[in-house]
Amino acid sequence: MTITWKTLSQNVLTGTPAAVYTATTPIQAAIHAAQVWNPTGSPVTVQVFIVPASGSATDATRVDNVVVAAGTALPVFGLINQKLSLGQSIYAAGNGVTLTVGGAESV
Repeated sequence: MTITWKTLSQNVLTGTPAAVYTATTPIQAAIHAAQVWNPTGSPVTVQVFIVPASGSATDATRVDNVVVAAGTALPVFGLINQKLSLGQSIYAAGNGVTLTVGGAESV
């Protein structure tokens, strides 16, 4: 087994939940850090989900919901220490906010 430490995702989010990372063949992933940065001039609600293969971002798959004040950054505790198996994805929404997720992939 090979473990690679890396930034799993760094994306500017939109207002609609979209996939920002997927564990693909033959990857498994562990999330060790998750942070949101809001460069906008208003507070933004960020929603994060862990979605199974062929699933969708719904209340049943939501793992956190944080309000990020304008010009600030916050950790996303609901993602930290989560594990993703083959096919699972992180989805997120938060208009104009940057989500950065770091961790490890194993093959």
